[in-house]
Amino acid sequence: MQKLLSLPHSVPLRIKIMGIVILFVSLLGLIVIMETRSHMKQVLSEQLEKRGGAIASDVASRSTNLMLVGDTFSLYEIARGLSSHYEDVRYLLIFDKNGHLVVHSFKEGIPNGLLDIRPIPADPISNGTITLESEEGEILDILVPIAEGKVGWLRLGMSEISLYRSVDQLSQLLLITTVVISLFGLVGALVISHLVTKPIRDLATASQGIARGDYSQRVSTLGADEIANLGETFNLMASSIERYTKEREALVEELQDKEAVRQELLKKVISAQENERKRISRELHDETSQSLTSLIIGLKLLTELDAPNKSPSMALELKDLASSTLQEVHRLAVELRPTVLDDMGLIPAVERFVNSFTRQYNIDVDLHVQNKINKRLPGELEITLYRIVQEALTNVAKYAEALNASILLELKPDLVNLIIEDDGWGFDVDQTLESTIRDNHLGIAGMKERTALLGGEFTIESSPGQGTTVYVRIPVERRDVSGFKN
Repeated sequence: MQKLLSLPHSVPLRIKIMGIVILFVSLLGLIVIMETRSHMKQVLSEQLEKRGGAIASDVASRSTNLMLVGDTFSLYEIARGLSSHYEDVRYLLIFDKNGHLVVHSFKEGIPNGLLDIRPIPADPISNGTITLESEEGEILDILVPIAEGKVGWLRLGMSEISLYRSVDQLSQLLLITTVVISLFGLVGALVISHLVTKPIRDLATASQGIARGDYSQRVSTLGADEIANLGETFNLMASSIERYTKEREALVEELQDKEAVRQELLKKVISAQENERKRISRELHDETSQSLTSLIIGLKLLTELDAPNKSPSMALELKDLASSTLQEVHRLAVELRPTVLDDMGLIPAVERFVNSFTRQYNIDVDLHVQNKINKRLPGELEITLYRIVQEALTNVAKYAEALNASILLELKPDLVNLIIEDDGWGFDVDQTLESTIRDNHLGIAGMKERTALLGGEFTIESSPGQGTTVYVRIPVERRDVSGFKN
């Protein structure tokens, strides 16, 4: 008994897997065959009964007039010809309304007891089908009234032998299919039983460890078979992954350091540029403007003196020239570094620039500021937004040939949204970006770089004939270098 109980544990795993697969496939095939056979028999029986009822009703309708006129010969013709037309029909019995047999289709006489099975005449609404046992199998005996039983009755016998033949053929086909599937299952069981071994489990465990990030996982390799070769290959792969991971981490760290340096250098370059512009603006305003102002005053006094050797008209021309020069110098100073930006903040600076731009280029610019706040934005954020507005409107004046432009500046506690639109010609964005970089026209690239430096997002949308829209989204607190994506 103890040996019998321990027998399953002593059977090799390969045999266990083969036995389980064969048993499962065989049981599944047997269940499928039985269920299919039962269902097919039921369906075919219903179809045979419907078909027999249709045949019986047809014969009853054809026999009505013949019964009324007493044409027995024609009734015999119908009865004898019915079997030749329908292989499932085994007999046809026609009775008069009193239950006397008029015609039958048997060539050698009616089998004993067939007439006594069903009483005739019967209730006209009781017509139906019963099953009879015969030497060749079950017979469906269908009773149909002729003219509602007023003329006679008709019994039609339908054999189920063809039904069983179809079911048997289908069962044989399913059996063959089950055997073929069992063979495939047996082959699959052989393969699986050969592969499922301890080295495979070790490989799975090591793979899970590597998936968790433990690249030191290795498997032991014994022998020189395929599993051992697989283990050696796995160890080589794990070593390569570990080495490449370390190299990648070092490279990523180096790239992050370089990116941090690049960002810092870029910030210093832009800061130095802004400081230089501020210095030039201050010098132009403090020195050049004062000199030109003194010139205007001197020329004014010159025009008022009675000096015959001087031409008053020339003095007036010089005065006008000096005035226009002063205006130009003042305009340059504002473009380099608007003092209103340092003194009053972003919104007044943008408003003044928009007014100056509208007068100079005759382009209507609609400026909307949402959620105005009393607190000043960080200096680097204000100058970045101002330069983007300045560069975008300059591009509108140079290239767009637009009649109208709009600026939407939305101030929020944690970020600033800037949208600049125009109704100009528009352009192909990708093609223009490639050409601007190739030709060193870095207006759009400069706006994008300024935005990225503060951890923001810069998007430009345009297409020929559809105008241009610039979207800028910058957080108030600058993100870390590693916190944004190119």
